[in-house]
Amino acid sequence: MGDKMKEIKCKTIGEAWLESCSQIFRKGKPVKDGDKDIREIIHLAVKIKNPLLRDRILKQYSDNNMIEWMNSNFFEQKRVPELKNALSYGTRLFNFDGKNQIEWVKQKLRDKPECKSATISTIMKDDSDYIPCVSMLDFKIRNNKLMLVAFCRSIDFGKKVYANMISLNEIQNNVASALKIKCGELVMYVVSAHIYDEDYDKLKEILKNAGKY
Repeated sequence: MGDKMKEIKCKTIGEAWLESCSQIFRKGKPVKDGDKDIREIIHLAVKIKNPLLRDRILKQYSDNNMIEWMNSNFFEQKRVPELKNALSYGTRLFNFDGKNQIEWVKQKLRDKPECKSATISTIMKDDSDYIPCVSMLDFKIRNNKLMLVAFCRSIDFGKKVYANMISLNEIQNNVASALKIKCGELVMYVVSAHIYDEDYDKLKEILKNAGKY
């Protein structure tokens, strides 16, 4: 039997970030990632009820440079030097072999609001050295709200996850606004939810200050 899915439910992105990190420290297992040590939970579901709300946790503890970098990755069509010069999420989402996948999702949900297949991939045919962490996005309208589910092979919860979530929510809100409905839940299904050892001390201090460690 493999590891069972662990589930975290929170109201905001900031709460989800710190609660996930707390769970990784308490229940994660030490693993090697090349020459680096990580602590990892296999199969983690993170569900955020109100991703639009930017709470005090993000205001106090998030890294604006990381948020800006991730936003650039998600919305600019380019190659990303920090990711082995791989194509950005912006290219994968808005110019996937010439296809604007976000506009495709909008039209699919306009044509059939109850659609179960407004689903897009970020993995391109020439990917080899780098496979994107956020590998698939699924959009569904339920109870007249737009839910976004991101399927992720691996996410760095120490430095990047909240920046990923903010950018994903921006996409979610963009689609919801085009469809004239409200944003619903933002969900991440992550196979490897991990923290690098180089970030342990800083994160533990943040968690202590926030009363979560």
